[in-house]
Parts: sequence; C-alpha cells; structure tokens
Amino acid sequence: MLVHIKTLGCRLNEAELETWAQSFQKSGHHITQQAQAADLIVINSCAVTHDAARKSRNLIRRVHRDNPKAKLVVSGCYATLDEEEAASIMGVDMVVRNADKDQLVERALTELNMETMPEMSSDPGESSLFTRGRQRAFVKVQDGCRYRCTFCIVTIARGEEASRPIDSVIDDINALHAQGINEIILTGVHLGGYGSDLGYTLCDLIKAILQRTAIPRLRLGSLEPWEFSGEFFELFNNPRLMPHLHLPLQSGADSVLRRMARRCKTEEFAAIVQQLRQHVAHFNITTDIIVGFPGETEDEWQQSLNFIQKIGFGHIHIFTYSSRKGTKAASLPDHIGSDIKKQRSQQLHKIANAMKLEFYQDNIGQEFPVLWEAYSEGCDDSNKRVFGYTPNYLRAAVIINNHESLENQLVNTRLTQVNEDYIFGEMATSTEFRLINKPANEFQDVVV
Repeated sequence: MLVHIKTLGCRLNEAELETWAQSFQKSGHHITQQAQAADLIVINSCAVTHDAARKSRNLIRRVHRDNPKAKLVVSGCYATLDEEEAASIMGVDMVVRNADKDQLVERALTELNMETMPEMSSDPGESSLFTRGRQRAFVKVQDGCRYRCTFCIVTIARGEEASRPIDSVIDDINALHAQGINEIILTGVHLGGYGSDLGYTLCDLIKAILQRTAIPRLRLGSLEPWEFSGEFFELFNNPRLMPHLHLPLQSGADSVLRRMARRCKTEEFAAIVQQLRQHVAHFNITTDIIVGFPGETEDEWQQSLNFIQKIGFGHIHIFTYSSRKGTKAASLPDHIGSDIKKQRSQQLHKIANAMKLEFYQDNIGQEFPVLWEAYSEGCDDSNKRVFGYTPNYLRAAVIINNHESLENQLVNTRLTQVNEDYIFGEMATSTEFRLINKPANEFQDVVV
C-alpha cells in the first residue's frame, strides 16, 4: 500500500509525520511523495489561528478532490478542536484526536481495513523514510502544556504534558544518525517542561544526547523563556548544541504580558538573552510577536517596539491577533480593529527586516561549519548556487560547479557578503569537500 502524509503548522506536527512514516513501513507499506498515487492519505492539521484552521479545511478538500479513491485520515489540532466538522468534510474516513495519535497507524490499518504485509516490513531503523533525502530530522520528545496563556488554543488541543523516556529519544536519534541524518531538532508543545512527569529535566535530556549519541548537530525547537537554570546556559559550551534559540516573547510590554498570562517579564527575558550571548558569540535569538492583542494601547505598542529593538532579534514571526473560541483572551474587552492591527504589523515587519539584515551583517567575516541542503539554483551553464545553514541558523550560499555536490555535508565556510535572504560565503576547503564527524561513504544511500 502507498501512504502519503501531509502536515500544516509546527515542527511538532512534522516530527509526528516522521514517526508515522516509520510505523507504516514497519507494517509493510511504502511512503510516497505523490498524493495522487496514494491508497491512504494522512493529514496532520493545524488550528493555531483561524487562518490555519481554514487552510486545514481547504487542504482536506483539495486532497480528496485530487485523489477521491484514497482513504483519508485527519488528525492534529484542527481535527481535535472541531472533530465533528472535520469528520463531516467530504472524503474524510477517520478523525484521530491528538490524544490518540500514538495509535493512528494501527487504527488506520485495522479500522479502515487496509491490508498489511508483515512479511515485507523492514526492521526498525533499516532506512530513513520521511526524512530520506534530508539532512535534519525533528524528534518529538514531549507533548502538552501545563500552562494556559490566554491566547493559546494549542494547549487546549494538545492536553496535559507527557514526556518520552530518555532512552527512547536516544534510540531514535542514534537510528536517524545511522541513516545519514546530521542534525536533530528536539520538539514539543512545552519543550522546557520536558521530563516534569518523569522526574527529568530538559538539561538531563540534552546531556544524555550529547553523551550517548554522535549526532554532529543538536538543535532545540521553540522554547518558552522561563524555567532556565544556570546549568542550561553551560550546555552551550558544547559546540554540538547549536547557538540558536527561538524564544517566544509575544509582547514587549509587561502590562500586555500580564493579560496574556505569560510567565516571563521583559526584564527577565533580557537577562536570558544576555546570558546566552555571553556564553556564545553571535548567538541567534528569534521570537514570536502577537500584534493587536485585546486592549493593546498605543503606549503599550510603543513599549513593545522599543523593547524589541533593544533586544535585536535575528528573525521575528509576526502574528496578527486572532480571537479563538475557548481561550480566555476571546472574552477580554477592547479588541483591536483590523486597520490598526494591519498598520502595526507593517510597522513591525519593517523593523524585523532591518534587525535581520543587521544580524547578518554582524556575522560577516566569521567562519562556521555549514550544513548544506539539497536545494540549489542554477547560475550559468557550469555553476550553481547551493544553500545551507550555519550553527546559529543563518542561511548561507556558495557557488560550486554543476557536477559537484555538497548535499548533507558539513563544510567550514567563511561568510563574506549579505544578500536580502541569505549570506554569501567562501568554502574554507575549496578543493576538497571535507565532512565533519561523518565519513562520506555513509551518505551514499541518502537519496530522494
């Protein structure tokens, strides 16, 4: 049977797709990138905003229209929050709530009478499935959140916190590394709360990964800016832990943060950023900002802009506030009009773009090991431009001959020139593509 898997939304959703892909192949089935050829299609939906929920509905309808013969399973936050509506969309055969995601593959195969072929199944870890042809993989280590920020619908959709045992995470990472993956990104709804239900901490997990795996690069997904210990900052002394964190600020005004029920004041946020930058030069801090939260005055907005500029972010994800039924913020007074939200969003986008270019410029002249992607652009008949990421998550580019390949290789690169969307670089090893921590022949089977 051919299985096609799609996702909308966060990195956690993508990590779940990779887990499902592994499980389907272990049951004797094959993952296909062609939705129209699939016998079974699984969609991991999103509902973080009204627009995300709308896109989820549209994706479900489009998938069914393009392949009406395929069985269609829908899961994720939209399917959990609006289960009846999701089930009623034409073509949907099964809805699996977030709480039941661990049983999605088994339920799809049994309840939809999809024939399994165990005699053809693969041994665990035999091949990279959803990740094949890629150099990094998302590993889900935790789900759910104990906190209730007033704007957040995801914590309602995801439920209570549940962490994976450290040994299980280690096994996954070692298996992925053996398949050619060079970078792991740990994901969770409340990643900083990892292990609270098991007697562990996120620091315990990170130390175990660095000690018990040889993965060259370990990166953390979105991390709430609280619950950091002194031990956490010290972990970045290990060069395998990438010097980039996405710390959602949401607002730079303390009065707005109180209405959001956020647990980190601006002064505390600034102290965290300062400590990170003291430990590692050119540490990249990216963030989320919500524009037009209920009751946000012009003075609060200016406070927020001033603080954002004071910190200096490498990138900002900008969200225009969208009221979500079931959240406390939906019942707050003084909702902001769309014209003001649009104006403030445009203002912040200009500031964010300027800060991003400034951070790029600050990194000119530095030499980093860049992990190169498969994507490339042709320059002329004999050369192409290839792209990759530095440890602090800057998009870099170099020009190489068309017959050469850097895919999935870590090569020291000196950053030389800022472009609007990336930084040009020059390879420190121009005549020999030198891998770091990984023999070249171990990548021969990593193909699309």
